Amino acid sequence: MRATSSGRDELVATYLARPRGDPVRAAEAFATGQSLGTWLPVPGITAEMRARHGARVVELRRLEPGELVSGELVEAPGAGGDDARLVRVAFATENFGPQFPMLLTTLLGAEPSTSIGARLVDVELSSAYAAAFPGPGHGADGWRRLTGVAGRPLLLNMIKPCTGYPPEVGAGFVEAVARGGCDLVKDDEILADAAFNRVAERARAYRRRLERVAEETGHRARYLANVTTRPGRLLETAAAALEGGADALMVSGLAVGLDAVQTLAEARLGVPLFVHNAGVATFTAAPGAGLGRAVLLGRLLRLAGADAVLVNTSHGARPLARELVEATVDRLRGPWHDFAPVMPVVGNGLTAEHVAPLVGEFGVEMILAVGGAIQGHPEGAVAGARAFRAAIDAAMMDR
Repeated sequence: MRATSSGRDELVATYLARPRGDPVRAAEAFATGQSLGTWLPVPGITAEMRARHGARVVELRRLEPGELVSGELVEAPGAGGDDARLVRVAFATENFGPQFPMLLTTLLGAEPSTSIGARLVDVELSSAYAAAFPGPGHGADGWRRLTGVAGRPLLLNMIKPCTGYPPEVGAGFVEAVARGGCDLVKDDEILADAAFNRVAERARAYRRRLERVAEETGHRARYLANVTTRPGRLLETAAAALEGGADALMVSGLAVGLDAVQTLAEARLGVPLFVHNAGVATFTAAPGAGLGRAVLLGRLLRLAGADAVLVNTSHGARPLARELVEATVDRLRGPWHDFAPVMPVVGNGLTAEHVAPLVGEFGVEMILAVGGAIQGHPEGAVAGARAFRAAIDAAMMDR
């Protein structure tokens, strides 16, 4: 089942779904429930309203077990279960405008009476609608400019221990990994603007140490400050971090919300923005509900203005399916409207042995995020960073 264009500006959402009963009627009821109506016909809906504001099903097809859709594997139904369907629904962008709260309310919905077990896995936008969002202000090239490094993956260390120390103690951790050759160093997502470790004070302390290392070695690592906080304090906290000397910003984008990420990006603060995916499983883990990782991390965060996004890997401590990681990376780096490519940040309990396989899978346009394997190296953090730099160099020689 396919439908033709309506002539209005539309966003097309792709879902994996398991509608009960007649799939055509169920899909159409879902589209109606997420736009004009509910589970019963209601008076007052005119033909003009349907044409201008009603959502419409533009594709509906049965999916075979084992198919991949946006990196997600279609599973066979359980005993007595319903077949999986791909459902594409066109929504009038006039209904929600260029902002995430109403966009997500519309696409994800909360209408159990018309539910089809839908999981949002992709979105297609018109050029006009895409242009209303900030998109990446710096993109992948921004991280290259910031570090002065080309032709290899960037090495980022997230400081361990995660929290519980004052700025001067953290400065010692930062100095060690900078001496070992890390290109970037960031706060762990657990530490932001805490009373015992204020982000402005921390940025000043870290900058002093990084400049000292640069004077002595010629290598200048860059610090990403975690500015995650309440939306109303986000820009104030970001300004404090930058005034203190931070080189880039980090925010837990799913915790503050996509609209808060958009606010940070639209402020055009002059530095790249890294978005951590803390809490991603809350949104993506349940089958038949929520969002797919590739659309959430690869599409929506790119739209919101992230310059780098943590994507996790098919290696390390809690591996994901390789196809899902590849789909997410493709959506971050591939052509999409006029948006700059976003740098995938690849991390998940990595060791030096994972570097070569990751380079083989994704090439050099990525940031390798390493925590405990650097700070927990038997010979110390300097040696840990050097081990990863050596692994990166070896992987480059093997290409």
